[in-house]
Amino acid sequence: MTQKTGITRRGALKMGLGSVAAAGLMARPIFAQGAPVRIALAAPMTGDSASMGLNAQRGAEAAMKLIEAAGGPSVTFDIFDDMGQPREAASVARRIADSGDYDLVVGHVNSSCTLAAMPIYSDYEIPVLCGSSSNSQVTESGWDNIVRMTIRDDYGAQQYSAFAVNNLGKKKMAILFANDDYGRGLRDKMMVAADALGAEVVAEAGFTPNLDKDFSSIVSQFRNAGAEAFMLNCNYTEGGLFLGQAKSAGVEGIATVGPDSLLYNEYIELAQGAAEGSYILAAYDPYADSDTTQAFMSGFREAYDALPSQVAVFTSDLFILAHQLMAAGSTPKTLIGDIKGTEFVGVGGTYHWDAKGDVKDRTFAVITVKDGKFASTGAAVDETGLDALR
Repeated sequence: MTQKTGITRRGALKMGLGSVAAAGLMARPIFAQGAPVRIALAAPMTGDSASMGLNAQRGAEAAMKLIEAAGGPSVTFDIFDDMGQPREAASVARRIADSGDYDLVVGHVNSSCTLAAMPIYSDYEIPVLCGSSSNSQVTESGWDNIVRMTIRDDYGAQQYSAFAVNNLGKKKMAILFANDDYGRGLRDKMMVAADALGAEVVAEAGFTPNLDKDFSSIVSQFRNAGAEAFMLNCNYTEGGLFLGQAKSAGVEGIATVGPDSLLYNEYIELAQGAAEGSYILAAYDPYADSDTTQAFMSGFREAYDALPSQVAVFTSDLFILAHQLMAAGSTPKTLIGDIKGTEFVGVGGTYHWDAKGDVKDRTFAVITVKDGKFASTGAAVDETGLDALR
């Protein structure tokens, strides 16, 4: 799939799509007239994470429409399906790198896929703009050709535990985790945080993503352990199935806390009513008081009858960010360094990055499921007791 369009920096700023530090922009020549910014979008278009890939595609398309409306240099992108599988992600990375056709990669979505693909992108010095892979090793492995938008797991796991303990008053947690880099990373850090907060992890259970569908034995394990809170370190498919099976087994009324990988309609549907009242800590606020954010949310809901996940929001913002910088003179070789020296305002809020490529000063929005739909709680995570971990 390839689409082409374009935007000028002045047009982007007028539309409120983002702002870039002026000093860096003024020092570089304007992007060559007519030269497209060529993006490879790597995401799971099939498999159990397919809704994430679809959100990535929709986010890219939303950005392209805004870019096209402003006019200017062109952008092209092609979608590469990594199926949410690390082995396929490595194969995708090899095809992208060997083709020589792309200036940058936006992706991957799953942490395991990003970690599998990064050695190849690093060897070829291809810049990678990652929206959603939150495992700490994504930016701790020594690669200098990647930045990401989302909040990293070691910080996020602390927040999940703090919300369960401090905001909800739950001291006995049971952790369901995907047995991959993403899920294990969250579990490990969550357990450390729970201990620091005086809580107890009374049970934990892993599963194989894209394979395991029967969680009945885990439901029994968690119930027998006296869990007061289910901590769902997984994607929407397994999270929804787990809650639906818990309800079928008569296990209800237990608080549920999870990451923004649950922020998909399928989570609510698969849970069969059991997602009601659960809490999702999202790396962006879909209800932020921002004209840019609300315009994007409104248009997305109208087009797709769904709340855009962080994948859609961050993908859109990454397309705009990459285009603005490359249109102003960045090259594939300088892009990552230029981003690290940039402050950008987009649909997902304000972003700036540290030397490792992680976003700085981002906080979680707390979303709940109310009357079968996602809704803002307006709450903030009570971080009391986390100082010892920082």
